[in-house]
Amino acid sequence: MKKKNKHIAIIPARKNSKGLKFKNRLLFKYTKKFVQKINWFNNVIFASDDIYFEPRCKRINFSFYKREKRNSLDNSSIKSVMKEIIKKFKIDDNTIIWLLYLTIPDKKISDFNKFKKITDKKNFLSGMSFIPIKTHPYDCWIVSKKIKKFIQNDVFRRQDKIKLFEHHHYLCAFKAKEINNLNSELVNSNTHPLIINRNIIEIDTQSEFNKFVKGKRLNENIHNC
Repeated sequence: MKKKNKHIAIIPARKNSKGLKFKNRLLFKYTKKFVQKINWFNNVIFASDDIYFEPRCKRINFSFYKREKRNSLDNSSIKSVMKEIIKKFKIDDNTIIWLLYLTIPDKKISDFNKFKKITDKKNFLSGMSFIPIKTHPYDCWIVSKKIKKFIQNDVFRRQDKIKLFEHHHYLCAFKAKEINNLNSELVNSNTHPLIINRNIIEIDTQSEFNKFVKGKRLNENIHNC
C-alpha cells in the first residue's frame, strides 16, 4: 500500500505592517475558521514574531512558532521563512507543506481539495495557483524623460498577444525536499499550475479590509434570510 504523505499548513504572520496596522490580528479568525474545516492537515504551524497569537494558537491546537528576527523583516523572503521552519521542526522530505497567508482571507475548500489530489500524485514536487494578468507587458511603457516600450513590439490586437499568467499564493504547496529548488516566491519551471479565473481578495489597506468585512456581512444576511 502506498504511504500517504503528511500535510502541514504554515501560516506566516509578521507583527509589523505598513498598509493596515496589525492587519494579521484583524484577519486571523478567517483563516482559523477555514483551516478548522480542513480534515487532512496533520499539523498547523503559525510562524510569527507577534506573541499576541501564542495563547490564541494554543487554544485551537495550532503550533505557535516565534520565528527568527532575520526572517521577520520587510525584505525577508517567504522561502527563507519556510527553510527556517523545515529545519526547526525537522520536517520529513516528503511532507507536503501548504502556505496560507492571512491576507488572503476568502479561501474555498473545494479549491484546496482539488489541489490536494494533485499533491497526492507520485511525481508531485510543487504547485501554485496562477491568475490571468490584468495588464499585458506588451502594453507597458517605461516613463522618464523619454518614453520607452518595456518590451519592444508592435502588437496591439488582443488576439495576437501571448496569453500570460502570474503566480499567486492563494494556493501554494510543495514537498519539503523541493524547497532549495524553488525561487524566493516558491515557484520554478516544474511547478504544477492551477488556473484561477476569478478575482482573489487580498487585504493590505483599511479600505480593502472594510470592503471585505462589508461583503462578508452582506453574504451572511442573505444566507440568514
